[in-house]
Amino acid sequence: MVNDAAAPTPTATAMRPLALGAVAGTVVAWSCSNVIIKLISTTGLVASFYRSWFAIPVLWALPVALPSVRQRLTRRWLTASLVGGGLFAIHQLFFFTSLKLTSVANVAILGALQPALVLVVAGPLFGERVTARAVAWSVVAVCGAALVVIGAQGTPGWSPLGDALAVLNLFAFTAYFLASKQLRVDVGALEYVMGMTTVSGIVMLVVALATGQALLSPRGWDWPLLLFLAVVPGTLGHLLTNWAHPHLPAFLVSVMLLAVPVLSALGAALVLAEPLRLPQLVGGAVVVLAIGTLVAATPAETGEALAESVAETDAP
Repeated sequence: MVNDAAAPTPTATAMRPLALGAVAGTVVAWSCSNVIIKLISTTGLVASFYRSWFAIPVLWALPVALPSVRQRLTRRWLTASLVGGGLFAIHQLFFFTSLKLTSVANVAILGALQPALVLVVAGPLFGERVTARAVAWSVVAVCGAALVVIGAQGTPGWSPLGDALAVLNLFAFTAYFLASKQLRVDVGALEYVMGMTTVSGIVMLVVALATGQALLSPRGWDWPLLLFLAVVPGTLGHLLTNWAHPHLPAFLVSVMLLAVPVLSALGAALVLAEPLRLPQLVGGAVVVLAIGTLVAATPAETGEALAESVAETDAP
């Protein structure tokens, strides 16, 4: 039974600033990835395939070189990898394809509605207490995100099919996000990212072959962009997020990720010349304000069960 009244342990309190920094680094990396995916000339499925397979050899070099990592590849790790990797593959399919069809801002902001879904299940799953103040500021953040979406309607590159896939991606990523936090109680971040990336890559390979994708279609600058996408936003970003999961409430991490659509929209405006209107700018400012307030006000408590798992997990 999780005790909501339990005070944060000294270890959990000390790790909180590092965990916040890890999530902040992920926000920057994922914001860049949204723009990079749009720049790559291949289909979304081909791009997601290479996002996994460029990272897999790098990740598996660690257990080959380090016996301590190999010892942690247990049955629990395999189960976590299969579940997390399967959910991650579904998310990747919807995410990459929607970015190819509609604007970066639309995909990113629709994904920003994730905290509303997390709020419904975070308490029962993880024993996290969500205060009325947190709910109020999350509503403000989501309203700011909605304002960005409204401001983007009718702009070049908008697609109703792309927006529909972005909504499906919202549910797929939320499932992956919450499953990862739960699975990470028993599995280290490094092993989990390695396993789920491998499973996701296998799924993407099967789907790519089944749908007749041209896997050799990347050309020129596509290759270094795909490599960067796999190593930095893909591998490092998810490694940082999964490491931070046991140290922060799921709801707080989810709301911090609301900064991704703001930075993505700015990046798309600068690099891709996607228009950025006044309502989008105002909405972005509201999102940033709400995120800052939540980070400052949310207590560092995840319950006794997660606190114990932190002490038993070899986080990188």
